Order: sequence, then structure tokens, then C-alpha cells
Amino acid sequence: MTLTVQYPTADNPVWVTVADDQIKRFSEKFPNVTIKKNTWQYNPNEIGVKMAAHQAPSFFQTAATEGRTLVEHSWAADLTPYLEGYAQMDQINKSLLEPFTFDGKIYALPSDAYMMTVTLNKKLFETKNVAIPSPDWTWNEFYEAAKATADPAKGIAGFAIMAKGNEGGWQWTNLLYQAGGEAQKVEGGKVVSTFNSDAGVKAMEFLKKLRWEANALPQNWALNYGDTYNLFKQGRAAIVLGNAVEDAVNNGGMNKDDLVVLPMPAAEAGGEHVGIMGGNFFIVNPQETPDVQKAAFDYITNDYFTDSGVESLRMDLESRKSKNQVRVPNVANYYTQDSEYGKKMQAVYDAYPETVYKYDDRVYELAKGKTEPSYNGQDYYAALTNVMQEVLTDKNADVKKLLDAAATKFDSDFLSKITLE
Repeated sequence: MTLTVQYPTADNPVWVTVADDQIKRFSEKFPNVTIKKNTWQYNPNEIGVKMAAHQAPSFFQTAATEGRTLVEHSWAADLTPYLEGYAQMDQINKSLLEPFTFDGKIYALPSDAYMMTVTLNKKLFETKNVAIPSPDWTWNEFYEAAKATADPAKGIAGFAIMAKGNEGGWQWTNLLYQAGGEAQKVEGGKVVSTFNSDAGVKAMEFLKKLRWEANALPQNWALNYGDTYNLFKQGRAAIVLGNAVEDAVNNGGMNKDDLVVLPMPAAEAGGEHVGIMGGNFFIVNPQETPDVQKAAFDYITNDYFTDSGVESLRMDLESRKSKNQVRVPNVANYYTQDSEYGKKMQAVYDAYPETVYKYDDRVYELAKGKTEPSYNGQDYYAALTNVMQEVLTDKNADVKKLLDAAATKFDSDFLSKITLE
């Protein structure tokens, strides 16, 4: 039996070493399986051709946004039968299976994941005598904190949001979700946009208010991913979306004790602290024989829940300690925090208090993830960035009109061309 594994390209030597170690461990356990390396990396514009030519690896990694497309085209194997007999199924983080669960069947396993949170610069809050919000905070508290910590005369923003490139729409969608909205839906056999709903208007009006009433955003608000976090590292932004701790400490020289990570704010008191959940997932090629599919499943899970994973974490923390660097645990892991394995991993984290950033326990309790849009996700993000830029440029911008126009154009250019089988 031959298993074709997805293998890193030669220009990524660190991951080549990691992959070689994985292959060695698997081969020792499954000597009857011959390993063949394939350096193809998932590309949404290439997957159709690869599957048509039967040239895709036995398994491959992809983003959460690709789930529906892969399943609807029968490009992802149903892993439910393998998971039903999987000994550690009760320890797997079920929330991370949602992006690839359709009609009760599971089509992928998590590789790594993220859940959107918020990072605060405690020093800028202290400078302005502004109290750090509770993890159970709301949009109103977010607004007041951003307004109070802003100091335009000194070039300090209370809140910096990405508004250039696809990152803008990606960040704004967190507000859409908090307002109770959805990006799109399937209706009458067709996919249509729903981001121009009342919730969408509410989310965009909130951003508009932060810009024009609170004057909380940077004067030059057209920031991409790197620009936004560089501004934060320079002490020129009090609040950013995303977990910026590792970058701020390891690359910006900040002190981890000066940083606070909170869940996303709820739109209203009692609401959900929801943020985008994404990441990378393992797909098994359904074109392979059942035996090879099972071998692919075994390969993927061979490093799950192992002592080598615990030891790998310990070695990483030792290395970071020697370099005075920090590590920030994921809010979402493939295992649950309260599982037996989760407790083993936490014990290692607890042994390195100076190296590991520690969340308030309520972050784990309150943070809720919601998957990214299923259809044309990146195109959708780009369309919303255009609306954001209009709103941030013109204080009299008609939010509803802009969202309606964007939805009509996006449906015409992209969603109307989707065929649902």
C-alpha cells in the first residue's frame, strides 16, 4: 500500500524536518505502508484540476473556508466511520469539527486553529486612567475604551482595525457576527449575500461611529495586517483585533504583563462573545481506496494525543525561555482544555510561567468561534473592505446603500455562478 503524503517544499527547511520526523514515526508504527512525498500545496484554483487528473495527495491541508466547496464537489472523504472507532474521540474539540460537518458527517480533522480575540495595551489604558474592561464586555464598553485611550495629537489610536486588502473584510465580519448577522445563506437552491441585513448595517454603523464620533481610529486608517500590528508594537494603538501578544513581545520588545487578551465584545449585555474561527484542516482524498483512506486517517492522527506532542511543547518552551521569548497558547486546540490530554499540556504550560502568556480563565469560557463564509470567502472580504473604506472616508456615507450595492454586485459577480448539487 502506498500513501502519498503532502510534503513541504525545499525552501522551507524547518517544516521539512518536521515532516521527516512525522514520516519516521508513522513508518515505525505502520511498516507495511510505503510513503510517497508530494509537494503540492492546496490552492483553490488548482484543486479541481488535481482531482480531475487524480493527482492530489492521499491527504492535504486546507482552510476552513474551503469546507463546503470540497464536500459539495465530493473532494473530501467522509471520516465519520473512522472517528466512530477512534479511541480519543471524546477528547477532540468538537467545535473545530463544525466547519467540515455536513448532514451529520465529518469530512476533516483540525491541524491548527485560531479564534479571534482582542489584544489591549495595558500601558496606554493606564496613561489615560482607563480601566481594563471585563472579559464579559460589550460594544458600548469597547467604544468608550477606544474613545478614552485615543490621543490623536500624539498619534495614538484607541483602536486600529485593518482596512486595506482582504484583511479589512475579515476583521469587520467579527462585528457582523456579534450583531447576529451572517455573510451569506443558501436560499431556493442558490447562494445569496446577507451581509446587508439589519445586523450588517448595525455592524458597519458601529465602525462608522468609532471613526467619526469617537475619533478612535488612526488618522491613516488604511492599514493592512502588518501595518496594524506594527502600530500596536510601537505603542500607537490601544486595541487591536487578533492575538498580538507573541508578535508584540518576541518581535516588538513589549512586556507580556503589559498586554491583555480578551474575548471579542458582545454587541449587547448577555450577548455572545463571538469571533471568526478559522485555521487549517486535514482532508482525506476520497479517490483513494478505503485502505489508503484509513492509512491517511492513521497518519493524520498518529501525532494526536501523544507524549511526543507534550515533549515537543516542553522543548519549544525551553527554547523560548533561553531566548527570552513568550508563547501564547491557542484559545482553540484540537483537544478540549478539560480532557486528559489537555490537562497534560496545561501542566507543561504551568511549568513555564515566565515564558507562557496566561489568559484570564473567562476567556476560554466566553470566547465563541464562528466559521468564515463558505463561498468565495476571500472575494467576500475584498468586497467588504471596499465598503469599509467608503465609510471611513465619508462621514455622511449611507451605510445601507453601500452594503446593498456591494451585495448586489457580489451576488452577480460570484455567488450567482455557484451551482449547488
